[in-house]
Amino acid sequence: MGEGKYEERLDCGGTLEVTKSSWQIRYYFPGPDLRHKGEFVMLPGSSIGAYIQALRDNWSEFEKLKAAIPVGGDFSKNGSMGMTIRVGRFMQGVFLRACHMPINNHSHLEKVIGAYSYAAQQAPKVQKLLASL
Repeated sequence: MGEGKYEERLDCGGTLEVTKSSWQIRYYFPGPDLRHKGEFVMLPGSSIGAYIQALRDNWSEFEKLKAAIPVGGDFSKNGSMGMTIRVGRFMQGVFLRACHMPINNHSHLEKVIGAYSYAAQQAPKVQKLLASL
């Protein structure tokens, strides 16, 4: 008999995926147009705490850079957990990957952290349920 899988859409735009033995948050980011394939990004459940901390740290770094980089300039650097931090005229914020899922205000940051925290609480409950089936 195969292992079942639970899925739930999260407020952060990702999907919580839970099996008896593991869980993750999955994102799909479409390409810029139909000529380009989209990209899946998986955040393993065992790393969600590290992603939450990285979001906080990268946000703090973004705010420092935003105050320091001259207006009109563009700056980009790698952040923790594969994230990108950008300050500039067009695209700025903390990005989950490259140019995907920009977080450029504090309320969006808290929404994503809240969704990750929810997933970390929900996943073990679902795993327990799946184990009993």
